[in-house]
Amino acid sequence: MKKIRWLSIPLILMTLGLEIRVNAAEVQSYNSQGIVGFGPGSGIQPPVNPNKPDPTLPVFPQNPHGSKPNPGGNGSLTIDFASSFDFGNHKISNKDQTYLAKAQKYFDSEVLTPNYVQITDRRGTFAGWNLKVVEKTQFTQIDSGPQKYKVLIGAIINLKSSETASFTNEKSPKTQTISGLIPGVETQVTLASTGEGAGTWVIRWGNDSMVTEDGLTTAVSLFVPGDTPKDATAYTTTLNWILSDLPTNAPN
Repeated sequence: MKKIRWLSIPLILMTLGLEIRVNAAEVQSYNSQGIVGFGPGSGIQPPVNPNKPDPTLPVFPQNPHGSKPNPGGNGSLTIDFASSFDFGNHKISNKDQTYLAKAQKYFDSEVLTPNYVQITDRRGTFAGWNLKVVEKTQFTQIDSGPQKYKVLIGAIINLKSSETASFTNEKSPKTQTISGLIPGVETQVTLASTGEGAGTWVIRWGNDSMVTEDGLTTAVSLFVPGDTPKDATAYTTTLNWILSDLPTNAPN
């Protein structure tokens, strides 16, 4: 009887081992998905610092005489801001003169920066865009009094040392120096070809090294001929900034 008990033990263990192998769980896999979609962005993008154009850090530029600028466009391709150029007050001269513009001022900071225009492209198509400017009329007197010389004949705005800047890693649009705006004539400022200019971009004239101790910028100037007659009053003009999609080729 003792032999039977000892011989039965290995049999029981073998039987348990067989049951474990038979009942082992089978490993399977199954795939599910995550999905997210995007469409064109919209809303007003506030102005940014042209030296650090981070869209999450808005700034508050001043117009000449301390007024607030108009809000930018509301859409997927927008002009967010454009500096107004203040060439100061000067004595009447019979010599050719070049007057520098004041650097860009801000409500929330004492820091002065180059003058600039800001564009945002949130279309998500990388289709490119074109920025132009037109001086609508020659400098004309603000006052409507009995002054004799209403128009500042031959006055020319020059925009040089043009640079583009952005916080994105997208391809940069191309910009150019503007040697003399002609009233009534559109002049190209910046061209973003297909694949360029997505996100928020600033086109600035000059950099901090071109802002003088007197708060002027050497990158934006106004030339006035000495033989142009002038009244003792202020003259003004309007710059119209025009942003458009790049034209697409029509199907045959």
